[in-house]
Amino acid sequence: MDHQPFEEWIFEQKERTKEDSIKLNQHLLDCEQCTELQSAWGQVETLMFQTPMVAPAPGFTRRFAARMEMNKEILHKKQAIKTLMGIGLILIIIMLILGAIFFLSYTTGELIVGAVSTFTGFIQAFINLRAMVFQFFHYLSPIAILFGWILLIVWGIILTPLWGFTVWKVSKQGVIRK
Repeated sequence: MDHQPFEEWIFEQKERTKEDSIKLNQHLLDCEQCTELQSAWGQVETLMFQTPMVAPAPGFTRRFAARMEMNKEILHKKQAIKTLMGIGLILIIIMLILGAIFFLSYTTGELIVGAVSTFTGFIQAFINLRAMVFQFFHYLSPIAILFGWILLIVWGIILTPLWGFTVWKVSKQGVIRK
């Protein structure tokens, strides 16, 4: 025997149509299983409605809110970790693809020659820069050097107290928590 619509009607809280009520009553007369189910469900409903509401333990709302906040933070951390791991994985894959394209496009000899040329180019650029700086200061007059030192000291005298005041002001504010 098919009990499905009748079991649903027994558990439903909404109003039934007259036809459905007639069908259910007829089925309950014929089916002992559904009659027992309706009787048991009636007892459960009676217990639910007669049982008084119990007040939560003191501090429940505070503990619940704290637990919800903690769960929220844990969820945010997990989400951030997953996002960073995903981005890292994508970057590694892109680097591997680019590396494969690069190493498959050139011979080993070309790569070695390119690396040595780049390294020697950096060294040559450093030597040229050092020579330019040396030439600049070699031909600079002593008065210009003295003026530069005075300017540097004056700026130090002006900016050091300003920096100290800024650090003091920020440290007085404390940490702002969300």
